[in-house]
Amino acid sequence: MSIQSLKALFRPELDELSTYRVPPAPPVVKLDANESPWPLPPEARARIAAALHASELHRYPDGRATKLRDALARGLGGSTDEYVLGAGSDELIALMATAISRPRSGADRPVVVFPDPTFVMYRMTSRAHGWEPVSVPLDGAWDLDAGAMASALARTNPNIVYYATPNNPTGNCFSRDKIERLVDAFPDSLHVIDEAYGPYSGQSFATFAEERPHCALMGTLSKVGFAGIRVGWVRVHEALSQELEKVRQPFNLNTASQDIATLALTDLAPVLETHITSIVAERERLATELDRYEVLQCFPSDANFLLVQHTGDVPKFCRALLDREIAVRQFSTGDSRLRSCIRITIGTPEENQRLVEALRDILG
Repeated sequence: MSIQSLKALFRPELDELSTYRVPPAPPVVKLDANESPWPLPPEARARIAAALHASELHRYPDGRATKLRDALARGLGGSTDEYVLGAGSDELIALMATAISRPRSGADRPVVVFPDPTFVMYRMTSRAHGWEPVSVPLDGAWDLDAGAMASALARTNPNIVYYATPNNPTGNCFSRDKIERLVDAFPDSLHVIDEAYGPYSGQSFATFAEERPHCALMGTLSKVGFAGIRVGWVRVHEALSQELEKVRQPFNLNTASQDIATLALTDLAPVLETHITSIVAERERLATELDRYEVLQCFPSDANFLLVQHTGDVPKFCRALLDREIAVRQFSTGDSRLRSCIRITIGTPEENQRLVEALRDILG
């Protein structure tokens, strides 16, 4: 069998997708990936080292991640059985696309609805699994267009609806009342509220979701200082979590990730809170600095990054920053409004100051 005949066996939807590529060598000032800029202090590293030293790495990890589930339930609420764990939000989105994939009566394939622009993996993962993605443009303030969302939900009767709040890449929280009305008006879909950036906003839908079995909450440690361990969760009604567990690989979270994540949610939580507070303060300071330039406009942000509109040549501007070893995120595809924007992750005070000085050099 030839390579071409083997390629013909792949899903046809893959022809529409491109590989998610990560730059091979990060620059000195990396403000393009929405990570926390803060390394852990020595005492926190020592706690992690001690935990890993005691781990039995010659054994398979705890397939249920018992200690991690306990830490999540104690810290975020609910029962341990409500949590399904994965290697970051990406795996959880894939698990839901695998499990909740029965098409509605009369439909050829399942449907997922999400606002646009938003986290790219909602679209990419749904397409890779043969779903029909339906995107609904955000309004002029980057908020949900509640009427358009309601029309899309009524027309398509989706299996899943995603709301990332705070939203990536726009940075803002969606209006809570709009989400609540949509969730309550369409109880036959699973409404997944992605709170990956929630720690930077001080807002949560936890109490709202607890009262609605068709509402799920997704979270991760990737944005608050532990991107390298790839741990995320979705909290969903037990009757649904039991079904998701059937498609989760039994050892999808390794021992090291489980141990470190448990520490992050318990003993090291005060360290993370200090870092989050610092990032929020730096976000406001950096926004003030950027707003000094007429060619730049910062949109309000509740996350650990800023979306900034540039009235000039965006690719040229980003190249000028990269020449100074500063990486930011630019957008060449997707919503046309983003092509005049850059996304800047909040760095340490020193990294942010280096950006400010580069702006003075570039923009005068």
